Formats: sequence, structure tokens, C-alpha cells
Amino acid sequence: MRKRLLSAVVLCWALAAPALAQLSPKSVDQFQHSRWTAREGGPWGINAIAQSPDGFIWLATPTGLTRFDGVAFETFAPPGDDPASAPSLTAVLTRRSGEVWVGRGGFAGVAALRQGRLVDMGLPNPAYQVTSLVEDLDGDVWASTTRTGSALRRYRQGRWETIDERWNTPSTTVPGDLIVDKAGSLWVALDNSLYVLPRGAKRFVRTGVPATGGVGYAVDARGRLWMADSQGVRRVPDIVGGETAKTPQPNYPFTGVRRGAIRFSPDGSLWGATRTNWLFRIQTPGQGGEVSRYRIPGGRASDDFGAVFVDRDGTAWFGGAGGLDSFVATGLFKEPIFPFSPEGYQMADDGQGRVYVVTGEEAFVIRPGASPERIIKDEFLGVCRGQNGSVWLTGPNLFRRVVDGKVVKVVRSSTTAIGNCAEDPQGRLWWVDEGGVIRVQDGAVTRDMSRLLPEGGDQPWETFSDRQGRPIFLLENRAIARVDGERSDIWTNQRLGVGAIIDAVEDGPSGLFIAGNAGLARIRGDKIQRLQVRRHPWLRGARAITWSPDGYVLMLSRAGLVRLKAQDLDRAFDNPDAPIPHSARSDLDGLSPGYRRYGGPQAAFGGDGRYWFLAGPGPMMVQPGGLTPNRTPPPVLIRSISHGGRVYDASAPIVLPKGAKNLSIAYSALSLRAPSQTQFRYKLDGVDANWVDPGARREAIYTNLPPGQHRFQVIAANEDGVWNNTGATLEFTIPKTFVQTRLFLALCVLALAALACLAFSLRLRAVSERIRLRMGERMAERERIARELHDTLLQGVQVLILRLQRIANEKARQGDGVALERILDEADIFVAEARDRVWDLRISPAQGDLEAALDTLVATASTVSPSVIHRHTEGKPRPLEPTACDEIVRIVQEAVSNARRHAQASSIRIVTVYRPFSLEVSIADDGIGMSPQILREGRDGHFGLKGMHERARRVEGRVRIDSKAGAGARITLKAPGGVVYQSGALRWLKALNPRARLTRR
Repeated sequence: MRKRLLSAVVLCWALAAPALAQLSPKSVDQFQHSRWTAREGGPWGINAIAQSPDGFIWLATPTGLTRFDGVAFETFAPPGDDPASAPSLTAVLTRRSGEVWVGRGGFAGVAALRQGRLVDMGLPNPAYQVTSLVEDLDGDVWASTTRTGSALRRYRQGRWETIDERWNTPSTTVPGDLIVDKAGSLWVALDNSLYVLPRGAKRFVRTGVPATGGVGYAVDARGRLWMADSQGVRRVPDIVGGETAKTPQPNYPFTGVRRGAIRFSPDGSLWGATRTNWLFRIQTPGQGGEVSRYRIPGGRASDDFGAVFVDRDGTAWFGGAGGLDSFVATGLFKEPIFPFSPEGYQMADDGQGRVYVVTGEEAFVIRPGASPERIIKDEFLGVCRGQNGSVWLTGPNLFRRVVDGKVVKVVRSSTTAIGNCAEDPQGRLWWVDEGGVIRVQDGAVTRDMSRLLPEGGDQPWETFSDRQGRPIFLLENRAIARVDGERSDIWTNQRLGVGAIIDAVEDGPSGLFIAGNAGLARIRGDKIQRLQVRRHPWLRGARAITWSPDGYVLMLSRAGLVRLKAQDLDRAFDNPDAPIPHSARSDLDGLSPGYRRYGGPQAAFGGDGRYWFLAGPGPMMVQPGGLTPNRTPPPVLIRSISHGGRVYDASAPIVLPKGAKNLSIAYSALSLRAPSQTQFRYKLDGVDANWVDPGARREAIYTNLPPGQHRFQVIAANEDGVWNNTGATLEFTIPKTFVQTRLFLALCVLALAALACLAFSLRLRAVSERIRLRMGERMAERERIARELHDTLLQGVQVLILRLQRIANEKARQGDGVALERILDEADIFVAEARDRVWDLRISPAQGDLEAALDTLVATASTVSPSVIHRHTEGKPRPLEPTACDEIVRIVQEAVSNARRHAQASSIRIVTVYRPFSLEVSIADDGIGMSPQILREGRDGHFGLKGMHERARRVEGRVRIDSKAGAGARITLKAPGGVVYQSGALRWLKALNPRARLTRR
């Protein structure tokens, strides 16, 4: 019932349009004030302010035209090598087309910003200074200058026109500012009077309205003209509509009002400034609205305001000698009527739309649509809701029952309440003092209520009440107890599971909510559900939980003022790990900074929809709709690219120098109400695989970029997380250097091919030379063998013949044949040696094929020797270098020959083992073996063993001989595979070069 009643009150109040105007901030102090001086990078000497259709703020300054996005200032300096010699800018105009024009001093005339540069617009015979620029409804530009007699100029269809006496303008005075009203009439102050040029007319009309001193103008929402001069601020009669100069008009007398110093806000209020540094704001001009004055504090940005402007969002901008100031209505306001209270504040509503606030010494009531009203001045300790639209104010030994701001009952007590109180449905008043819980019913005081509290002696020190009025006691942060009649329900910290209970116990539509330092718990019936801070950090320090009539939940926490849908909060308890949609307002939005702990209820909705809560320094208020999220995505702009100390404007096609690799891209988004909370994401196609989240940073930096066409895209979200997913896109080109072109790559390929051919040729030459040297060695060996055959076999046979001849002659004389037998034995030996030498010559390796060469050796040896030769191969046979193969075969041949001739072996075994990185060949026999002396020194007159070692060293191998007298012998050759195995290059050479194969033969 209470909820429906409150909703009805809010609806009725929302329909009362005139009263709603009273809910907007009345004092300049209630606005969020920001300042930008030279220390913050702001410009100085601001002469004029304007806003372009894309939302940027433009400032005319002595150093050039400056664009401001709420965070960064960007100055467009005039062309020229010396910016210090450029003329000062005195006026700025943003045309409906989006083009920005400026008026200049120093006889420089008028310029327009085009492609990032100020272009002179050719104003003929310019005056010393252009003081004002406006655009009328027909698209013509009017300029006011300081040249007497031809001060007004009009730019139409590409030509300038001088406005002289033919237009009924006095020639002896210098005009003030210009303004065009909603009907298209042009207004100007000339000769201490206002002149008006109706739309389409050719002559100005003197209105008779006095205009003294520097005159500024503003047009309100109804199209009525207001002016400010040395006499103050007042509305100008509607001369075109038939009013006269004598028609009474609202007037606000001021002293020191300077030229161009008033502007209307979208909420109907009027902002202005005076020479004495006072800012002022008229809440409802024309209706006797209150005037709020404000002096810039000690750290002020400007000592003398030269420009006043109000943008489309209602932010007021003031520019002057020292810098730029802004005032933003954030929707959160601190009421200045509440004094500072060292004892803190207490708050409660009466259930009928009225909100009560008490300080240590005063009590206030806030009725729907009204400002806070002081009702009692006394010492207070707390306030709590009573029954039937009342509240109780607690003080030392005194309780006051208040209805509609009036005291209707007083209860005196010998005790003093600690904190708040509660009135249950039976009309009993409960509170806590140093002795425990006290209950008062019909004047009877009951002190001993310990039976209703848990055992253990925990002292109750805070009192709340649920929606039914049942008292709830907080027990030293360790438990809570709710009293229902003569019984109580108790929940300890361990049972609640949200850490130490803080002073936030709120009864909502869906259950009892208890906030702890580790989370938020909801009690519904016998069920306890929890949301943990570790999953939802914005719940840390939650308090002042309040349900609005429009279905939202508001609370204060370390994150600020949090707002979320009530149904989202209810669903969250069923799925506590899922994200909860919410928004938060912090000190960046005007919320008073700091976190202070207050007792009892700390927030309430008034009957007019205003939300009141206790923040850091005191009570604050939110207007109806003041927390509505901003659903408008911010416009996004890419400002420029910077490379090598040069800045390239993004409004024109960008081609960077050849070889550019490192650059930065500046971008922005327009959200002037909360620019520091704007979020960005950007991506460079081909470089960034996903969106880059820089937070609030407004610059992207890239290094080592490749040449070619690049496309950069940036998107942004406003302070409420509404994204502009279209964003802004910039394409730029990095030309290739010569070393990055395909021609250079082709030349590199050709060079590498030439080097490869050269290397192959050198390798081929080296291999050929090696083969030639090895073949020479083989030929020399064959010649040696031939000489040896000649010197041994042939000469021995010749000597044998001679001796046989001699013996034959003697035998004939003596008849003795013994000597002849001896000679025949020697002849047999010579014949055997001849066979061995012939066998040596017949053995020839088959072009590196060790297996074929050893097969030939075994076959040949079997024909000349009775020894049985066995051969075995392990591993996969591999082709050998021809020379290495020859040396290995000769070593095997020598070993087999020694086993057959000297060791008298009946069995010989040859084993070849192919390993990945080595080759091993072993020859074992069952002969008589070799003595240690032969192993060390060899046989007299024989060089077989020595030859085997020499041949092994030629292939970088070694020969090991294991033998004992009478026990046979084993000769093992081990050689590295990198030396003896044939390489792939040589096999390729053999396949391609028949001459090489022929040479090997």
C-alpha cells in the first residue's frame, strides 16, 4: 500500500511541470566545477567560445584556434614560420556546415579552418580587430569590426559586402556583438541603442532600447532576446512583434557586466559574468528567479572573463585571461542549506513523501517540491520512522514525534538513546542505551530485554526497523536480532556468511538485506542467499540500500552511488557468479568524495521523486531522472598521426615518408559531461588480431610497421558504457623503400643464386682436385707394384733359369739331383709370390661400393687359398667416398693375405658394421696368431702391418690388432662417417657429371 501511494505521489509530481523547474540546482555551488589553466595544458587569454555540430568546443585565443574535447587541447596555428608573429584570434563562429571561422586582430581579417589549416577569407580593407562573427538563417556570415564607418561586413555567395549608411547604420560608432534570433533578425548595438535588421530587409531599424557599454546578447527557449550591458541584465522588447522600447521587461541590475557575457542554458537558466570576477546564474529569468552568484576560488583559472558559452548539454563554459572554467549539472547536488555537522547526520522518511534530516543541533524537513526547511533547533542524536506518517527525533532524554514537520508528541526518558530508534506496529518505541535495549509502551518503560537477544553479552549499538516496523538490532558487528512481539530471530556472522556486519540493514520488497564487509546477504523466510565482494567488487562497503518507485535499487558503496534494476538484483541471488548490470556515479560525476559511516537509515526517496542520501561531507540529492544512463553513444574522431616529429592532420589523405615504421595516432570522443570516463578500443588491420583496450588513453602507438596500405579503426563508449561501434576509421599509406620492393627482392634472389653457383663451382673444383690427387696416388701405387713384380718375380725367375742351367750342367757330370730339388722348391715360392702380386692388381673398388669390392676380394681369395672366408654386414650399406673405399679394401686385403700366408688360418671372418656416424670393419682368423714382438715391430723385411696403419690414417681412422701367439688374430678398422661416407652433394655431382664417373673408373 505504501509503495502504491508513493508511486502515485511521484506521478502527480511529474505532471506538475512548473514545480519541476524548482528541482534543478539553484546555486552555482551545486554544479561540478572544473578548471584548466596553463598548468593543466589549457590556453590563456580566451576571447570567444563556440561549439561545432560534431560537439567539439572551439576557443579563440592569442596563440591560435584551439579545439577541446574535454580532456586535451589541440591548437591550429596560423600558417607561417613564426607562430609568435601570428595575429590574435578575437572571435570564433561554427557554421551549420561544420566549418569553423575565426575573426583576427592586427588587421588580419577573417579566416576559415580547412584541412587543418587557417585559410584567409579575403576580407577587403580589414579593420584592426574583428569583434564578432554570426551566421544568419540564410547562410550569410556577418562580421563586426572596429573600423568606424564600415564596421559591419556581410559574406554572401563568396563575396564580402560593406554595410554602410545605405543600410541605416550610423557611421560614427563602432558596433558591439552581433546576434541572430530565432526569427532570423540580426541585432547590433550602435550609437548607444539597439538596432535590428529583420530577415530579408535592407535597412536596420533603431529600436530606441538603450545599450550602453559593451553589450552582450542571449536568446531564450521562446526566442526572446535578452541583453547585458552596464545597466544589468534584462529582456529586450519584441520590437519586430509590435512591442515598444517602453514596454516593461524583467530586469536584473548588475554592475560591471561585460560584453558578451550571458548565455541561456537548455534548462532555461541564464549564465553570465561580470568584470569583478563574479559568475552569476539566474534560475528562472522572467519569473523573478533567484540569482546565484559565485566567485572563482583562490585557485581560479581566470581573473577576467572574456567569453561565456553554454553547450548543447547545458555545461557552462567561461574563458578568460587565466584559462578555462566549466560548470556541469551532474544530477547529484549537495544542498548548501545543511550546515557542517561534526556529529554527523541522520535521515529517515515518514512514508508519506517527506524526508527528515537531523544534524547534531538542527532538524530539517524536505517536503515534495520544496527546499529543505529547518523545523527545530536543538541537540539531536537520531531520527527514525514512526507509524502513520510520523517520525521520531531522538535527543538527550527526549523523544519527539513529528508529523508534517510539526511536533505532536514528546516522550521524556531518564536515558539517552544511542543512535536511532524504532516504532513497532503496536506503537511501542524501542531504542538502545548503554544499559541495553529499552521499550516504551503507553508510558511504561521496560529495560530488561536481554531475553530477546543472543547469549554471550554482545552489546546492541544500532537500531533499524523493517518494512513492518519490527525493530532490528545490530550487535557489535557480530550478529543481528529482529524482534517480533515477544520473540526474536537471530542471525550471527557465521550464519550470514558476509563477514563483519556493517551499518546497512535494509528491508526490501523481496526480503531482509544485510551488508557485510565481504558481501551482501538476503534473508527470505528461512533461506539465506549471498553475493560476495570478490565476485562483485562494487558491493564493497554497501550501505543505504533503497528501492525506488520505478523498480530500481540504489546503494552507496566504495564504488560510489550504484544503481541497478531490482529484478536484476533478485535474479543475482539465484545465480551469484553471473555479472550484474549496474551503473555507478563517483566523485567524477559530482558525488562528494570520501566515505563516512553514518548510523541508521542513510537514504530515502521524497514524494517528488528526489533521492536523498548521506555522502562524505553530508546530505546530497539526486533529481528525478538524474541517474538515467546516457544512452547516446559518443561521436568518435581521429585527430592526427605523428611520425618523426611531424603531425599529419587526419582530415586529409595521409602518405607517410618511405621507411616509416614508428608512429602514434591521436583520437578522441566527445563526451563533455564526463570525458575522463570515456572508454576506447582500437585496432590496426593486419597488426592487431583483436581489439586493443587502452582504457581512457587517447593515443595508439605502433612500432616496426610494414609498408603498404593500413586501416586504423577506433570505437568509444560514454560514461555509462554505451558504445559507438561504428567509430572512426583512418587509412594511411607507408610507401616502400627500394630495399622493400619486389625488384630488390628479385635482385637479392639473383645474387643468392649467383653466390650458390659460385660456391658450387668452387666445391666442384675442390672435389675434382681431390679426386685427381687420389687417382695420382693410386697410379703411383700401381707403378710401385709393377716395379716390385719386375724386381722380384721376373728377376727371380731369370736367376732360377740360370741356376737350373748350371745345375743341369753339373748334374750331367756328377749325376746328383739334390740341388735341383732345392732349386725347384724356390721356384714354387717365386710362383706363389707372383700369384699374390697378380691378385693385388686384380682387386679394384667399384666406385665407392664397399660391399661389391669386398665380394670381389672374397671371390678372388677363395680361388688362390684353401682358407674358408666368411663375410657379414650389419646396418644399411652406404656408398663411400671412392678413395676411402679403396683404402679400406686394401686394409682388408692385407689382413686376409696375412691370415692366409703367415697365420696358416683355416677360417677367416670379415664383418662390416655401418653406423650413422662411423664405419667399422673387422677381420678375424683362427691361425697361429702373432707374437708381441711382431705386433710392435712387424716382420723383418715386411711392411704389411705398417701399411695398414698408414692407410687408416688417410681416412682419419685407426686400426686395432688383438692377437696372441697360437690364438688367432682380430684386426679392427674404425673410421668416421663424415670422412668415409659419400655426401649428397657428391652423389648429385655423379648424377650430373658423367666425366666425374668416368674419372673414377
